Amino acid sequence: MDCFEQLACWALDCNRIELYLGEIKEDKRKTHRFLRALRQLTYGVPIQYIMGEAEFMGLKFYVSPLVFIPRPETEILVEGVLNLVKEKRFRSPYIFEIGTGSGTIAISLTKYNPSCRILASDISKDALKLALANAKLNGVIRRIEFVLADLFAGISEKEGFDLIISNPPYIPSENYDTLPAEVKSEPKIALDGGTQGLNFYERIIPQSAKRLKPEGYLILEMGLGQTEAIQNLIDQTRAYRKIKILKDYNGIDRVIFAKRRQAING
Repeated sequence: MDCFEQLACWALDCNRIELYLGEIKEDKRKTHRFLRALRQLTYGVPIQYIMGEAEFMGLKFYVSPLVFIPRPETEILVEGVLNLVKEKRFRSPYIFEIGTGSGTIAISLTKYNPSCRILASDISKDALKLALANAKLNGVIRRIEFVLADLFAGISEKEGFDLIISNPPYIPSENYDTLPAEVKSEPKIALDGGTQGLNFYERIIPQSAKRLKPEGYLILEMGLGQTEAIQNLIDQTRAYRKIKILKDYNGIDRVIFAKRRQAING
């Protein structure tokens, strides 16, 4: 279904077959909603913001201009985590998600593997309100704890997580102005990763090692051309012994896995 069809079905409250067969009852309110939505679309407003919802991992999520719109590439991270949990036979993995936004990653993980116990943080109160609404929408609100925090602020080094995961902002500040208008309509705080897009990795990677259980995993989404720099940051900690990389649908390195050593040296 293309963008126009999706918007029409949403605004007119019909399915694709009804749309093309013309089996839609005349409704001025719905027609007005459709025309208003088309105007917003021509102004560069993302369709997800117009509809107030987005799909991720086959699930429905509320979104607004206060949060980042989930991307298909991030499904690779979620699928990778689910496969890891199954492969390593984690009984009840304790997971910390940094920067949960609308909650799509944490909610998808608990929806498809109810054994997951998740602590999900974000620096935005508005994002956390939306994440709570999405957890309720998808029936997992009792299995996720959402906390207001800047990365690891207030998160004890004694927590002992099995997995720490994040899709941090990774667009280089120097590239931000070149982004399409519809992308720049999303919160800058969820996009701008600082110099070379690495600011958050420089903070997350060393702090994660102190909060992971021995043999625990750090799993991060990353941007185009950042693999070597992020691998170097991981190696510099001397805390990880094994690295795995998953590519996205375009063959670009997208998700990196690092396994914590039994003992951290230096």
